[in-house]
Amino acid sequence: MKHTFDVPEVEEVTLPKLFHLRPGYYILVILIVCIFLAVFFIAFFPGIRKGGRYITFTSVLSESGVLVDGTYLGSTEYQYFVPSGNHQITLQKGGVSYASYPLVVDHPVFLTYFVHRTMTSKVAKLSLDETQKLQIMRFNLEEIQKESAILSYDAVTLQQPLFENLINDLLALNVEKQVFNQYMTMALEYISNPNMLQEAQSALQKHAITLSAEQQGILDGAVSLFAKTDAASMVGERSQDISVAIQSTQLRFENQVINGYAYPQADFVMGTSVKNTYPQTNEAGVRVSVGPFSLATNEVSQYEWALFVKENPQWDKANRDALIQKGLVDAYYLEGISVSTVFVTSRPVTNVSYYAAQAYCDWLSKKTGKQVFLPAEAMWTLAALNQKDVAYQQSFSPAPLPPTSPQALFGGVWEMTQTPYLPLSRISGNYAATLSLHDQLGLSKQVIVKGGSYLNKPNTITAHTVGVIEPDACGDQIGFRIAWYE
Repeated sequence: MKHTFDVPEVEEVTLPKLFHLRPGYYILVILIVCIFLAVFFIAFFPGIRKGGRYITFTSVLSESGVLVDGTYLGSTEYQYFVPSGNHQITLQKGGVSYASYPLVVDHPVFLTYFVHRTMTSKVAKLSLDETQKLQIMRFNLEEIQKESAILSYDAVTLQQPLFENLINDLLALNVEKQVFNQYMTMALEYISNPNMLQEAQSALQKHAITLSAEQQGILDGAVSLFAKTDAASMVGERSQDISVAIQSTQLRFENQVINGYAYPQADFVMGTSVKNTYPQTNEAGVRVSVGPFSLATNEVSQYEWALFVKENPQWDKANRDALIQKGLVDAYYLEGISVSTVFVTSRPVTNVSYYAAQAYCDWLSKKTGKQVFLPAEAMWTLAALNQKDVAYQQSFSPAPLPPTSPQALFGGVWEMTQTPYLPLSRISGNYAATLSLHDQLGLSKQVIVKGGSYLNKPNTITAHTVGVIEPDACGDQIGFRIAWYE
């Protein structure tokens, strides 16, 4: 039997009116407004709030820096967002501002959040004098020089298209053939690993560059050096015993005396016969010639450095931050060294850079009236080969002995020379010419250091051992001794 239920009576639900509109109308209006706002905030608002375009900057010179209204953005190789409006674009390379032009960026607004509005700037015309051209070419070459310190690449250390950049810029600058050949010759001398060799070959092939006989010889030497063979051939002449007559001499200024030894002109082989593998070829024997010179008996001491700083306060340790900013020293300049003219000490000064050592030589040249300088690698080697049975100094401050020749050439501290490090210079067959070209182009130096330090094992250091430092590097195992012309 079915049961019946009494449903209670309820009041009818009636939606209220809004602005005298029935619910169906104002709900429709609300939906339309929401859709409109959604479209506005998705399609238009991002463009209104952040108007502009993603600009690709172009230039005939490679990897130039881009400045927008004086603010650096990055390299021309990438794309950058530039706000809408009127802007002044400046292109720089190697510290040279070589192009400047106005750029007007409009204000696109529709769907800019999803679709980037792009734009390509015009190709800037070059307006450079000869000095600026040289500065840009030198910058490219010094980038290759820095790359030569890398022996292998990985996910962190990436290879750069440096030969491609150099050749591109040399062609864009429309330099004379002689200048082109000089920079190409020097660039090839810096090849120090198979990746650099491959990149150089690719760039030469891409631009259809015909090398001179000298340049082809350098490239062929690099190919042979990095060829994957089971047995490497031998390269370099072997040095012979050297015996030259030296005389004691002195360099005087005010009440100071620097003892030294005068060496005659000499022709000899610097280096020895080594396997044709890198970096063993750094010691490959080459025939060199040096004129008469004098070499200090001892390395420059902390007391002698204090005399220099006293008259040149810009080189005081308290001024280190300013020197770092100028690129003359690094953060270790005179670290742990107490410079004082009160206490006379023969301990060699360390933690000074090549630039600082050069400043010391310039100061001493003015004080003495003679040309004072860091010895060339060949000068240092002549002095080292001329000494027989010299003990390796395994102390930072060896006990003084009655000198008969320069002291502590081996051990003590590594000694800076004025000779730049050029990876292929010993096997290219143009050693002297390459060094001369380096100086002619006014390039910065990766400096060769000689002699080892008190921390090296004596059996690992010879007169031919080559060390390399950056010109602003300061190390507690690196010092210097001076040379001069009588």
